[in-house]
Amino acid sequence: MRASARSSRTYRRASGQRGAVAVAFLLLSVLLLGFVGLGMDVGRLYVSKSELQNAADSCALSAAAALTGANVDQLVAAEDFGIAAAIRHRVGMQAQQVSVAKDQDITFSDALDGSYRTRSAAAGDELKMRFARCTVEEANVPTLLLQVLTLIDGKSTGPTTVRATAVASLQPSISNCALPLAICKKPGSAAPNFGYVQGEWLTGRFDPPSNLTGKFKWVKFPGFERTPDLAGLIGGSGQCDLSSTTTLEPSTGAINSLVDVWNWRFGVKKMSGAPAGAFVPDLTGYAYTAANWPSKFGAFDDFKAQRAVNTPWNGLPDLGGGWSASNTSVHGAGGDRRLVVGPIVDCEPWETGGTSSQAILGWACYLMLNPVANPNEEMGLEYRGSADDIESGCVTSGAPGGPAAGGPKVPGLVL
Repeated sequence: MRASARSSRTYRRASGQRGAVAVAFLLLSVLLLGFVGLGMDVGRLYVSKSELQNAADSCALSAAAALTGANVDQLVAAEDFGIAAAIRHRVGMQAQQVSVAKDQDITFSDALDGSYRTRSAAAGDELKMRFARCTVEEANVPTLLLQVLTLIDGKSTGPTTVRATAVASLQPSISNCALPLAICKKPGSAAPNFGYVQGEWLTGRFDPPSNLTGKFKWVKFPGFERTPDLAGLIGGSGQCDLSSTTTLEPSTGAINSLVDVWNWRFGVKKMSGAPAGAFVPDLTGYAYTAANWPSKFGAFDDFKAQRAVNTPWNGLPDLGGGWSASNTSVHGAGGDRRLVVGPIVDCEPWETGGTSSQAILGWACYLMLNPVANPNEEMGLEYRGSADDIESGCVTSGAPGGPAAGGPKVPGLVL
């Protein structure tokens, strides 16, 4: 009997232990499943936030690129640029396209901590806007465990909405893109304008030996020395990754082929068509010469007005046969092609036939004034000031360098 009792007690003890283990295992399994579920929910939210932040950053950077103060329709362009950049991104574990509502999700302000307004709400202050803010969201993000936990707490919640916001503006760059056309500093002058006055007209030619002294010169960028290379730079976006440590040499000899790509920035093309590989023309092809602008000074404000209505080339100067101009619709789909950045150098050693390398002293913003019939025709530029001055109207591609940088303005995230 004693043996039987001991056996019974041992059995009950073992059964109790097994039951305790089963309960502990069940509780631990629930806990582990909870951690797994929580990890999945947090991971899903993290991925969603990352996807949205990438879209918001791209949207803000692209929108800010249009805030140059050089186009009365800059908010329309900024919104279009921002939306085009944002919708290239996908959310929902890359399952769907980002959605950006016009006149709602992209807002603008004249100060970083100022009041941000939609495009229509900022009507009348368009040219004052300097900051672009993009807000994008993904609705109905499933978070199963978080919903269960809220139900346990006596509350009911549905799928989560995740948002991301970014603010960008134009900032001084440490590198930039520029055309191979250098402004020559005036003797005895110094930064930032090197002897020039904002609005001053400069004239020169494509044939470098005929360049007028003290105005501008065609130069060689590192790795881009032959004429076809120069044509590609002018027809495209210029040479990028340039900095103040870059040195330049003059480009010698007549460079006839550059006329085609130069003129296409005005929407003026040969009868055979636009140059191969060239970008779109500017938002306007309206040209300025002494014939329609006798003061030969300060055409920039009128240029902005012509851009607003996409005015095509006005036939100045007379290029003769073989050339035709684009129409308003082509310019309506155009871009920022006539406000360009170029280096400033000391050209004096070159004006006596020298070809020694010269350091880049600064960066100038200039407005391309007119197309030309051939390399012997005078081409005009309007000096718009130092390219790091936001009032110049210039913006280019490059790496933002913060307040201490001195290059042309480029889009950079500020928040």
